[in-house]
This record gives sequence, structure tokens and C-alpha cells, in this order.
Amino acid sequence: MNKVELNDTKVSKAIAALCHVAEKTEKKDTLLEKVDVVQMQICLKKIPSNNKTIKLKLPHSIYHPDLDVCLFVKDLDVKDREYEKTVNHFRDLFRQKGINCVTAIIPLKSLKTEYKPFEAKKNLSNAYDLYLADVRVIRLLPKLLGKHFYGRKKNPVQVNLLAKDLVKEIETAIGSSSCVITSKGASSIATVGHVKMSPGQVTENVVAASEQISQEVAGGANNIKQLNLKTKTSLSIPIYIAEGGPQDIKLPKNVRVREKVEAEELSTMLDAKVKVFSNGRIEVIREKIPGAPKEKKKKVLPKKTVPKRSRKLKGRK
Repeated sequence: MNKVELNDTKVSKAIAALCHVAEKTEKKDTLLEKVDVVQMQICLKKIPSNNKTIKLKLPHSIYHPDLDVCLFVKDLDVKDREYEKTVNHFRDLFRQKGINCVTAIIPLKSLKTEYKPFEAKKNLSNAYDLYLADVRVIRLLPKLLGKHFYGRKKNPVQVNLLAKDLVKEIETAIGSSSCVITSKGASSIATVGHVKMSPGQVTENVVAASEQISQEVAGGANNIKQLNLKTKTSLSIPIYIAEGGPQDIKLPKNVRVREKVEAEELSTMLDAKVKVFSNGRIEVIREKIPGAPKEKKKKVLPKKTVPKRSRKLKGRK
């Protein structure tokens, strides 16, 4: 089985029920300002040993005007202590391009200083609906953001801020979705729409997302135990249930692939660059400066050894 076969009628009824509940909740609670999103819950039979982020290309954009978007960017000047110039630079760039969907811009320097405390990172992870990150800094973020983001599957979405068509790049990032499959649990979540979309649009997004996940997940479609639909405020409605358990699934063996990581500038050392890998490993690379004196190698003196006979004599005394 290459993909999960869904019943479109069953999916449409589940979406209609979720939209109806969301409408009632909105009428009762007038303080609710956010548009409720529709999420698909994926339950696996067998937990894979590797983490994987599956990017989902949906036929209908899941963006809505109430979405709060935060963008992490690279500092314009690594040596400059102030980061307001970086924020103003990107705000002006977005204003020129007509991009109005980015709520907050946070340079790396601001992230390292203002959001270093535990509580600050926690508050930041709850402050926005979606997080984007420049492709040049995304590998540095796991160490800086920590478990509040990556432990809760709030991984920032990668964007190329040097792209020729920047408007399309940003729109694609905020309009598409992703599903983070981890080795720590059998359940994952993917956003497939919101309650202001038509039921037909959400249905098409659900079908497209289920097909892509079943093709990309370890073990394929056979490893998917159950699919549910829910909003953030509702109970989950099952739309697909499969028979069998983990004993029926054979996952492929892990093949180690050498990760290609570009070296980044290091602000604390002038003659060095740093590589930060996705697993948190850090590698510092020293750059050879022409004309600089060579470092003298320290001579390692051999350890003095005491003969066995003399040790026994010392013990007798």
C-alpha cells in the first residue's frame, strides 16, 4: 500500500462538525480573536529511530490574516553590539516588497541576549503562531531555542531571504505546512487548514497531506495506525483506522549520511569559524592567516617509571 485511502465523505463530515463546534465556541466566547486551525493527528504503529520533518505542499494556503509570524534573521554586522539596524533593514526590505505578514523580526544577537533565560525562551515559544528562520541561521537555532521549540515540535520553517522572488518565498513558507516525526513518540501533528476555509478546501488539504506523509514516513502507509482531525479547542475525530501493530512493520536500517554544514562566522574568535550540526554538535575551524607566526608544539616529556622491585621495597619499609 503506497498511500492511505481516505473516505472523502467521512473527512468532509468531520470537518463540518469541527467548523460547527468552532462557530458555537466563537459565539459563546467573544474574547476569542484567533481563527482556530484544523489539525491532523498522525498515530504510527512503530516509532522510527530517526527524527524527520516532512514538508507538506498543500493545494490551498493555510494562511489567514490573524496569524502571528516571527522571523529569525542573520545579523548584518556580527561585531556590532546593536541589533536595531538589522531589524530596521529587514522591515524596510519587506515594506518595499509589500510583505505585511511578518509580525516580529528577531536577529541572532537579540536571541542570544534577550532570550537567553529559561523563562524568556518559554514565553517566546508561546508568543507567535508560526516561526520562520533564514536559511543562513537555521542550523544555529536548536542550541539557542532549545526544548521549548524543538521538544514541542515548533521547529522554525526555513526561508531564503536572498531569493529572487522574496514575496513568493515568504508566501510559500506561511501557506504550506509540515509534520515533525520524532523518535520519542508515536503521535505527530500537522496543520491542514483553518475553520474559515471552505470544507472542500480543507478536505483537499487533508487528502494531500495524508498522501505525502504516507510516502515519506518510515515504514510507509502500512506504518500509519490512525488519522484524526481536531482543532486546538475540540476533541479529535477519527477519519482512518488500520489493523495491525508494531510487530507487522519492518523499518529500514539506519544509514549514516555525512551532513553538509556551511561554516558560520564566530564573533568571539577572529581567526575561526564554527559549524553547528542538527544534532547539536559544534565544530570550530581555525583559519590560517597569511604571515602569522606558527604555533610552537609543546614537548611532551615521558612519565618517570618506577621499577617493580623498588616499589616492593618501599612497601616493606
